[in-house]
Amino acid sequence: MPTPVHGAPRPVPPSRRATLTGGAFRALLVALVAALAGLVLAPPGAHRLPGPEALGTPAPFTIKADRDYDIADAEATARRRAEAAAAQPPVYDLDAGASDEAAARIHAAFELMRTAEPAGWPARRNAFVASLQVIASAEDQAALGTARFGEGEEHALAALAHAGLDGMVVADPQLLPAEPERGLTVRVFRDGVVQGERTILDLAAVRSVEQARDEVVRQAAAFLAHEPQKVRGALVRIALATVRPTLVHNQGESDRRRADAAADVKPVVLAVKRGEKIVEDGDRIERHHLVILDGMRAQRQGEDPGWLRMGAGMLVALLVVLLWGFASRHVPGFRPGQRDALLLATLLAGTLALGFAGFAAADALEARFPAFVPPTLHYLVPVAAGAMVVAQVLSAPVGLLFGVAAGLCAGLMADSSVTYTLHAILTSAVAAGHAGPGSERATPFRASLRVGVVGAGLAVAIGLAGGRAPPDVAVAGLAAWVGGAVMIPVVVLAVLPIVEAVFGYVTDAKLAGLASLNHPALKELILQAPGTYHHSILMGSMVEAAARAIGANPLLAKVCAYYHDVGKIRNAGYFAENQRGESRHAGLAPSMSALIVKRHVTDGLELARQWRLPRPVTDVVAQHHGTRLVGSFWAQAHAAGEGTARSPLDESLFRYPGPKPASREAALVLVADACEASARELDRADEAALLALVRRRIEEALEEGQLEASDLALRDLDPMARAMVGALLAVRASQAEPPPRPGAADDSPPVKLVGEP
Repeated sequence: MPTPVHGAPRPVPPSRRATLTGGAFRALLVALVAALAGLVLAPPGAHRLPGPEALGTPAPFTIKADRDYDIADAEATARRRAEAAAAQPPVYDLDAGASDEAAARIHAAFELMRTAEPAGWPARRNAFVASLQVIASAEDQAALGTARFGEGEEHALAALAHAGLDGMVVADPQLLPAEPERGLTVRVFRDGVVQGERTILDLAAVRSVEQARDEVVRQAAAFLAHEPQKVRGALVRIALATVRPTLVHNQGESDRRRADAAADVKPVVLAVKRGEKIVEDGDRIERHHLVILDGMRAQRQGEDPGWLRMGAGMLVALLVVLLWGFASRHVPGFRPGQRDALLLATLLAGTLALGFAGFAAADALEARFPAFVPPTLHYLVPVAAGAMVVAQVLSAPVGLLFGVAAGLCAGLMADSSVTYTLHAILTSAVAAGHAGPGSERATPFRASLRVGVVGAGLAVAIGLAGGRAPPDVAVAGLAAWVGGAVMIPVVVLAVLPIVEAVFGYVTDAKLAGLASLNHPALKELILQAPGTYHHSILMGSMVEAAARAIGANPLLAKVCAYYHDVGKIRNAGYFAENQRGESRHAGLAPSMSALIVKRHVTDGLELARQWRLPRPVTDVVAQHHGTRLVGSFWAQAHAAGEGTARSPLDESLFRYPGPKPASREAALVLVADACEASARELDRADEAALLALVRRRIEEALEEGQLEASDLALRDLDPMARAMVGALLAVRASQAEPPPRPGAADDSPPVKLVGEP
């Protein structure tokens, strides 16, 4: 081997190149799904919404809300706040102690004069007025002096003042509110301290100053009849002077309370639901339309559609990568190849498209029939169909994880609804759990019925928990049942044939039909090549056990083993297991014999197409020998000296065209084919001998590179070998075998496989 040039880059090993290629392919798929998710999940911008200039003009198109909005109506809010402020009654302050205060001043003034000699009264004239706090003329003071400022006159004056100041007295009734029904808020003060407040609705109880003074005059006529005219006149004039408004409008407090009442009014918010029609195409745009459109535009202000789409795409990309990594590490038997990645990406993209179209249709119906309260019609969208398809063609755990991804995406499409996300994920879990690989055609229908029942129960529970009316809850439950029990099987039965045809998957229900020994191909095989038929059935047991041990598809592996040699029907007598007596290869050149033997692969492909066998089975027909040599005839050609140094043997005449096994099931068939044929030649077929034989055959296939494209891992080889040996022993235990001849066994130690310690 030539020494590599120093510093030259080392070639990437084939397995690493495959890993890098697979990683790049998966990254491309994630990017494509994320891009689609960004288009579907990110709401469109509001730049096309009509502005104020469109008032009174026809709407250029039907405008619907692309998500839920809470839009503040500033005009309606201002109107309601003004109404609340106007409804607030004005505040008046009532001096409840006015008459008592007047009586105290009267007593102080009279007592001041009584404590002085009459000669000193003129000197105390100003002090008398200051104590009384009303203007009393010199003549009136002189008149009271004639009565010596007696207590009788004091009490009479206090009574007259009380008559004028008692109750609510305003300066002018015309200043009272024009709307009597609002009443007055009266704060009661005594000695400058608020004693409480009350609302006065009967404004007849409020007197004007003039009315209060008239009351003083009427009371004076009754109380002062015995007084001299001058004294009576002085008392009346002083009493009239004490009358003043006791009920005064408090402008500051009134304004404050009106402001508080306006502030207590919450902003008027218009709740616009996703899909709700704002204005129909051609309808005249009114002011209330512009309020909603302006609110939508304001809430969208600053949003860049590009960043929104990028964010939505990143959410889905992270979700896919995390779930893929979890499945690859923790789901037994999940070793995804490029085909699996392409299928999952396609189904997720299809779920996004189905959800987008379904939600759009549901929104249109809800706008046309307002009786359907959202999200009633959203439950009709069969989000769980993708999880059921994945469970059918891959496995239930992978279907569950796919359902989680699809449910979260559906929740994002439903305006990030937590309850709808919960409904979508749980129904997907039911779909995946009850529609995993199975052999019955009715499995999707039974699983869909369960999905419908669970979905209806979830919809009812969600509706009741959300406080919706029982009739709405019942309709939502019915929609969820239809979406699960009716819509899901329709979608699944439409998608499964496409998946089988385009991606080459085959469901276990179809495989079960192929595994039936009544299939025409197997009937023809047992008639034309009974030895090959027995060989294929035995291989079916071997590969089924091995597939179960390494997490491959046991039913697919068994069916592939049944049909791998179907091409031997045309030349059955040229194969050792079908020969009776002398071999038909006697007298033929080794190259001709090799050509006849290799022919069973191409014949098998023709017959597989004739019987319409699914692609995974047809692939194994082509791959079950890989590119190996027809070893016995190659050795015969060398032994016969057909090749020389100058003219070596043409190896292509003895080598199968391939391709090499591209799946674990195909690799199992290749190994089992070699092992079963070799096991028939063993003289001693105990467990140790069979295990050594199977390990050698695996080692040979590895050394020839026949398994490099099959996705078999080194950790699979020992469980695979032991499972095949167990199947061989089980079959041989049911057959009568002669006792082993002493010394005939192959006692060579087991050959270690690549990577074994």
